[in-house]
Amino acid sequence: MKKTALALAAILLLLGAQGFAAGRQGTIEILYGRYTVNDARFASVYSKNGPIEGLALTARLFFDIDFYLEAKVFSRAGQLSYSQASTKIVLVPFSFGLRYGVPLGIFEPFFGAGLDYYVYYEKNPIGTALDYARGSHLLGGLRLNFGKDFPISLSGRIKYTWIKAARGDITVDLGGVEFSGGLAFVF
Repeated sequence: MKKTALALAAILLLLGAQGFAAGRQGTIEILYGRYTVNDARFASVYSKNGPIEGLALTARLFFDIDFYLEAKVFSRAGQLSYSQASTKIVLVPFSFGLRYGVPLGIFEPFFGAGLDYYVYYEKNPIGTALDYARGSHLLGGLRLNFGKDFPISLSGRIKYTWIKAARGDITVDLGGVEFSGGLAFVF
C-alpha cells in the first residue's frame, strides 16, 4: 500500500512539473476538515460536528476560473433520543461548481459557488434509510503556491452548504459550515 502511494505521488509530481511549462491546468487535492450540521435534532443524536475528508479535482477553464468536483465522507455514530439505541449515519457529499482565484504571488485567494448532491445512509433499530438530497453552497479560501516550478500547494477553505433531506413528514437540515485544509498536486 505504501509503495503504491509513493509511486502515485511520484507520478503526480512528474506530471505537475511538466504541466507548469504550459501553465497550471488543474489539481488533485486531498481534503480534511470539520463539518458542522445545522439541524438541532441531528446534533442531539450524533453531536453537532465531526471530521470530513475526501478528494477534490479542479480543471482550469479560462482566465482564473476553475471547474471543481469534490467527493467527501462524513460519518457519525450516536444514540437515539428516546430509546438510547445505537445509530449510525454516513453522508457522502458530492459537490461541483465554479471557482475564481486571484493570483497574488504565492497567495491565491479564491471564492466560488456550486451545487451539491448528498447520499446518506442511516441505520438504527427503528429502520434503515438510504436516500439523497440536493442543495447548493458558497465557498472561499486561500491557496498557498510554493513557486512556479513546484507542483504542490496547500489550501484552507470555508464552505457553507444549504441542503435539506425530507423523508415522509420529517425534514432534516443537513447543511452547515465546513472548515477544511488541503494538499494539492498541481499539473
